Amino acid sequence: MGRGADLLDKTLHKAMVYFLSPRKLLLSTLTLPVLYSHAQSPSVTLEYGTFTGSDDPSTGITSFLGIRFADPPTGNLRWRAAVSPPSSNVGTVNATQFAPICASIGQTGDGTSEDCLFGNVFVPSGTTSDDSLPVMVWFHGGGFQNGGTRDFDPRLIMQSSKNPMIFVSFAYRLGALGFLGGARLKADGQLNAGMQDQRAGLAWLQRYISQFGGDPSRVTIWGESAGAGSTMFHLLANGGDAGGLFHAAMGDSPSLSFTPAFDGDYIEGIFNFFSSSAGQFAKVPVLFGSNTNEGAGWSAGLPNPAANTANPNATQETVFNFLQGQWNSFTQDSFNRGLELYPLDDFSGSFDLQGQQMYGEARYICTAGLITAGLTSAGTKAFQYHYDNPHLGSNHGNDLQAFFPATPANADGNDLALFEAMREFFTSFVTTGTPTSGSAGVNWEAVTDTSNDGNPRILLHPGGIAMEQISDELNEHCAFWHSLGGEMQT
Repeated sequence: MGRGADLLDKTLHKAMVYFLSPRKLLLSTLTLPVLYSHAQSPSVTLEYGTFTGSDDPSTGITSFLGIRFADPPTGNLRWRAAVSPPSSNVGTVNATQFAPICASIGQTGDGTSEDCLFGNVFVPSGTTSDDSLPVMVWFHGGGFQNGGTRDFDPRLIMQSSKNPMIFVSFAYRLGALGFLGGARLKADGQLNAGMQDQRAGLAWLQRYISQFGGDPSRVTIWGESAGAGSTMFHLLANGGDAGGLFHAAMGDSPSLSFTPAFDGDYIEGIFNFFSSSAGQFAKVPVLFGSNTNEGAGWSAGLPNPAANTANPNATQETVFNFLQGQWNSFTQDSFNRGLELYPLDDFSGSFDLQGQQMYGEARYICTAGLITAGLTSAGTKAFQYHYDNPHLGSNHGNDLQAFFPATPANADGNDLALFEAMREFFTSFVTTGTPTSGSAGVNWEAVTDTSNDGNPRILLHPGGIAMEQISDELNEHCAFWHSLGGEMQT
């Protein structure tokens, strides 16, 4: 298997085992004819309702928004596995508006609701149920606490794709409603309901996407931050058995989260799973990467001055408090060893910059390398990227400026050319299995060296797209964080 796979085994040893009960998602053989009309409003009839979308001639995209894919997870279904497909007929639905985003406990108004298990399907105008197009599925980020699908308009992505494709996004339960732990919930409920919602969405897609013109055998899952962490966990779920739900995965800034046992002292963490079958993962092609300044800004937003490294009175203890706030079981001894790799002098005496680098590499940068090296060791094609844009910023999430509308007003020609190349790379991975770009002038090489964190990787830099080797320093840093997988419960 090689060192990369061993690292994946050690670091991602708490893969989920509480995934959907087969009873909840038995697929019937019933199919109904598709009612698809582009002369008027496009509509698709499923066995539980008809969904009427809208066609936009200016973008060449037909959209179906707010498609219910499961019963409302309220009342007796709160903290239980999603019931999908919906158990009641919904009639004819005007699918032209986004549904409310998923609320967390205590959250009201502002377009949020507990009744939020809806998906969105975007297809090229004129698509019919016979077209069998590849499908890109998007899971939004937001730390598993917030976020939604309505902010991710795929028109730039779809227009940049050399080959036609379908874009799908699914909502999932968040916060305590989606990721509450505890022995009582395990005994009478559903752990990791938010992840189960994603899985239910993927099963819904297998059942119905062909009626929108998609090919269920060519589904690529994608996400950023918590969404990328989600794709990572789907690779690990059920002992690496993807269940035919997807055939490839992509992730921007995958988050390596604190994952304590469901009945541990820290049950309100982002994830609460454990597994007796560590390191088994779905062997499908992957594309993962990270940004240069992944750790910037996180600590500065903390209200507790004892953990806010941007505080003018910050000390070395402040940096430790910040990191331990992310990984509750991280020890002082390990932190002291880490300081030998991240000496304060390397950051001009700035505790803030030191903390940023440690956090960014531990949570995001080294995770991308871990995944790509591990999959390569298993004989699967893997591609890694490094997004670096000094002009517009390379903080966490800045790479999404390339994919979704809201391009910065100060983006120059080099930025726009980079963004176009990135969209070409990502969409071609979905449609052909290999990231290519007609405009980049560079061939994106697959990872081949698994003795470190995924060499080579592509540098996505305005005016300078090129293949690069990961530095010895970063490899040393990542080896340190990987060695703490058990301690940090990642």
